[in-house]
This record gives sequence, C-alpha cells and structure tokens, in this order.
Amino acid sequence: MPGVEGSRPQLCYRLAVPELPEVETVRRSLSARLVGRRVVGCRARAVRLRSCVDPASWQPLLGTTLVRVERRGKFLLLVFGELSAVLHLGMSGRLLVVAPGAPLQPHTHLTLHFEGAELHFQDPRRFGRAEVWPTARLAEVPALAGLGPDALAEGVEEVLLAAAARTRAPIRSVLLDQRVVAGLGNIYATEALARAGIRPTRPAGGLAARRLRRLALAIRSVLEEAIAAGGTTLQDGGFQDAEGRAGFFAVELCVYGREGLPCRRCGSSVRRLALGGRSAYFCPRCQR
Repeated sequence: MPGVEGSRPQLCYRLAVPELPEVETVRRSLSARLVGRRVVGCRARAVRLRSCVDPASWQPLLGTTLVRVERRGKFLLLVFGELSAVLHLGMSGRLLVVAPGAPLQPHTHLTLHFEGAELHFQDPRRFGRAEVWPTARLAEVPALAGLGPDALAEGVEEVLLAAAARTRAPIRSVLLDQRVVAGLGNIYATEALARAGIRPTRPAGGLAARRLRRLALAIRSVLEEAIAAGGTTLQDGGFQDAEGRAGFFAVELCVYGREGLPCRRCGSSVRRLALGGRSAYFCPRCQR
C-alpha cells in the first residue's frame, strides 16, 4: 500500500497538464476564431516534440481553409479538407490565436498564418505533438488508433464496468489509461473519484457495479462542469484557452492539490499519497 506523504496544509498544485476540459475549451475557441479562414503562410521549426516537426509537411496546408476543429480525448484535429493537423498539448503546450505580426513568444515551434489571424503553438517542455496527416487516414495515426472511447461519449459506463472486471489495478490507474477511456488526467480522475466516494487506491475489480456506475456519472458531471468553467488554471498559470483566457474550475476542486486542507464536502483533512509515480489526493472520510 503506498505511504502517505505527510499532511502539511498546503495547496500543492504542480504543473497542470491539459486534460479533456482544457482541450475542449481550446477546441471551442479555435472553432470560433479560425473556422472558415484560409491558410496563407506557415512557419515550422524543425524541433523534436514527442514527434518531430517536419517543416516541409506543413507546406501543403497553404491555400487550404480550416473546415472544422475536432477533439478526440486530449487530441485536437484541425481539418483542412483532405489534410488534417493532429495536435497534442503534452504537458505544457499552448495554442494561441493572435493578430497578424504579433511577436513570437519563446518556445513557439509552429505558426500558421490565416487570413486576419495567426495560430501559435508553444511548448516549453516539448512533450506535445504536431503532425499533418491525410484526413482519410486519421484512423492510422498510431496515437489515435489506441484510444478508448471519449470520456464524454455514450456508453462509458459499460466500458468502465468491463475494464474494471479485468484487473486488480487501482481504480485511478484504470481511469488514467487512455486505452480504456480517453481524456481523463490526474485532476479530473481525482475529482470524479471524490464525487463518487471511491478511494483512488481501491482495486478496480473489487468495486461493485453500483459504485462504478456512480463513478461514470461523476466523470460526466465533473467534466461538463469544468468545460462550463473554461477548464482549470492552477497556480502555475499554465493553462489558457486560444485567446489567452484562464479557466476557473480550480475554485471547485474538492480534493485535488488540497493536501492538509479541508475536504469541501465534509471538512476532513485531505490526504496525499504516491500512486503510480504521481500524487493522489483523497478524503479519508468521504472516500472508501
């Protein structure tokens, strides 16, 4: 059983990795600002993110028009007719829509020049992705092919029940596995477990079906509320939507990052433990 890492009262937010609500928030702002605009220029640096950025691969986008912006889990798909850009923000990536000629900020690895606007992809830690694929072959993108159903898709409850029945792994590990359900990360898996009253260390296969169904409902509710709040921007200030706006769901977090502080539901002191190399937060009274 992992050991508890102390209990000093503190907000112990670390780097907030963009999860489904943040990526969906970016998708909506990109759609509002860029759909229908034509690409008139491109600047790509030959740098290694999680995949290499090949400057030559972006040139065929010149003259195309952005048709729509889709999301699959934590991935964004910018569809330009026969070609699509596959983007992942990784740990620190940002997509910002700025005015033409705006100064490049540090770590800007890709700039798409649209009519009347520019899209800048910044990624200081270089864990993101930026690739161009034929739209007809998106199913062949390795990173997309292995994804489970989207966490907001219909039928997630049954997927979760089936996945839990096959393993004794901690339930949080199941939620973070993108092959099971796509889009959840540590923040929203933690908050969904808190709402469902389940400890993150609980073996998935030992959970009753009724508790897993309650968890599926909690996943949907926390994700929908976070999207409505524009995502979660923590003390690191990392997340911004495509127009530079912060998200406000941090004020609703029940246990995540709140080690030693009161659980917002019962007032008990929130605990933190190490689980799978990452911090797991829980309320010892509410979560069993």
